[in-house]
Amino acid sequence: MACVQPLNSHSKLTLRNFTGVADDLIERRWQFLPYLPDFMTLKEQLIQELDGISDPLIVEVLDFLQFLKTKHLNDSPDIQQARSGLVAEVVTPSPAQTATDAVPTIKTIYTDGACSGNPGPGGWGVVLYLADGLVHELGGGAPQTTNNRMEMQAAIAGLQALVASGQTSPVELFTDSEYVKKGITQWITGWKRRDWQTSAKKPVLNKDLWQELDAINQAAKQQTGTPVQWTYVRGHAGNAGNERCDEIARAFSQNQSIVLNRHPQAVHFVN
Repeated sequence: MACVQPLNSHSKLTLRNFTGVADDLIERRWQFLPYLPDFMTLKEQLIQELDGISDPLIVEVLDFLQFLKTKHLNDSPDIQQARSGLVAEVVTPSPAQTATDAVPTIKTIYTDGACSGNPGPGGWGVVLYLADGLVHELGGGAPQTTNNRMEMQAAIAGLQALVASGQTSPVELFTDSEYVKKGITQWITGWKRRDWQTSAKKPVLNKDLWQELDAINQAAKQQTGTPVQWTYVRGHAGNAGNERCDEIARAFSQNQSIVLNRHPQAVHFVN
């Protein structure tokens, strides 16, 4: 371990001043302000954290806390108040982190893409049907794209939401794109084996999105323990989930305003 000089009023605080535990303390320095005398409960937690640490490191910790205490006393009231707010934000869990706010299980995912001109401005839409009977909707677009790319982007976004939710139960994904369904369930194995070439030895179109879709599809499989069930649904045939996805996708492709239904507990979902 490098030799560490005790901190005093003339010492300059840098990451090189400390090693080991002290490095971690520097990264979380504002969290240690509550350990001053007015916060006895957190002070006791600090003592517990220090239990078992070697004497040389304890000396470093004490020097560092003395530095914080001196800095705290010398700061203006405005700075102290601002820092207290930062500390409260760090140590107080947000409502979204409590068990009562767990996201309901995703039962089914509907996805769709749209494109004006093909190629041209495009959009995609996702509807997540949840176990509590509510839905959570996602949507986005691109200024210059194709219909197939938007269909793929929708599927990617749907599976990203599944992975972000952390759920371990299997899910069924509905798409009206034979290109997406067959590509991810049949063709992709050969493409990867041939280093992303078709059977005609031509480069696979939309390779970037296929690789992204493959990765998130595998992540979903690993998380749930079961492959995603990919189901083809005929487009514009009265299926409520498909019709709503199409509405979202077309709105984004045409740069029109649309209100997406958001589930109050779906805070970890992308988009």
